[in-house]
Parts: sequence; C-alpha cells; structure tokens
Amino acid sequence: MGLRRRSREKTLQILYSLEFSKGSNIKDSVETYFKYFNISSKGEPEQDEEESVFILYLLNEVHSNIKKIESLIEDAALNWRIDRIALIERNILRMSVAELIDEKNGVPFKATINEAIDIAKKFGSKESSSFVNGIINKVADLIDIKNKKL
Repeated sequence: MGLRRRSREKTLQILYSLEFSKGSNIKDSVETYFKYFNISSKGEPEQDEEESVFILYLLNEVHSNIKKIESLIEDAALNWRIDRIALIERNILRMSVAELIDEKNGVPFKATINEAIDIAKKFGSKESSSFVNGIINKVADLIDIKNKKL
C-alpha cells in the first residue's frame, strides 16, 4: 500500500474520531492517533514524517474549508443533508472534496476518485463505493475539475 493511501486511510480514521470528540483539535487528535493506534507489527508506535505531513494537510484542508466542502457535497447529493450521510461516507467525501478544491496540491482527479472509491470499499458498506463515486463525480462537475486535473 502506498504512502498516500495509508495517509488517506489514517486521515479518515482521525476524521471519524473527531465526530465523537467535538471539543478536540486536529493536533491533539493526530497525536492521540499516532500514540495509540499507529502501531507497528512489533507493537511499537510507528510514524513516517511524509505520511504525517500529508495527514495534517488533509485534515487542515477539511477543517479550513468545511463549509464550502459540505455545501458542494449537499449540492451534489440531491435531497441529502450532510448529517444524513453515514459517517464513513461523509468523511471520505470531505477529504476527497478537500483535495479537489485545492488546486495547488497537483493530485489528479482520477487519483482522488479512485482512492476514495477504494477506501469506501474497505471501510464502508456494499453501497458506499457507488455512493461516493457518484457524489465525487457530481462535485467535480460542479467545480469543473475534470478538465483541469487529468
């Protein structure tokens, strides 16, 4: 598994945990994750600097742009309020849309959507990957990103 995939999966787990600890900040949540949940096969905490940078980038992009991200998701998910979308799918969508709206990151649209679909298959329900695929494609159409990041 590549560095970016691992980073996205860990970001999803941290975003998920933040849903239940509304008073926590990103820095504390990341520290807690790496202290207690990022354990190597030898039972010791494991942390890669490049991985940490990408995780913090994604978390900060989601946090900084949450209103815009959720507005785009709701516009794309006709008749769905953000709070009605399951937590896993909601957070996969948040981090994927955060990548899409950040034009400086250089991540191609296809890479973003493929990663989101694969993560939804791993962490979500049977229908998660199709739902995530449809919403991200619609968001990409709304912001006309497909032609910019191929």
